[in-house]
Amino acid sequence: MKIKYTPSFIRSAKRYSKKNYPMDEVKKCVAAIVKNDKKFLVKHKDHSLSKNVRELHIDRQYNDDWLMYYRFNKNKAT
Repeated sequence: MKIKYTPSFIRSAKRYSKKNYPMDEVKKCVAAIVKNDKKFLVKHKDHSLSKNVRELHIDRQYNDDWLMYYRFNKNKAT
């Protein structure tokens, strides 16, 4: 599966890294999405929002409102 990062994701990642958010958690979440790790995704409250858009709580210990939205287009996660 190919991953395509949107410009808004890249901007947000830069902003959060400057605020010292744990960016390694984002990498773990992306890896879990690619591997389809059900246990990890359930732990992080992965759920569907609409057709192919899903939401994931990145680091629930740090901030439960820190969310990642993603969607699948054929063989590509955006």
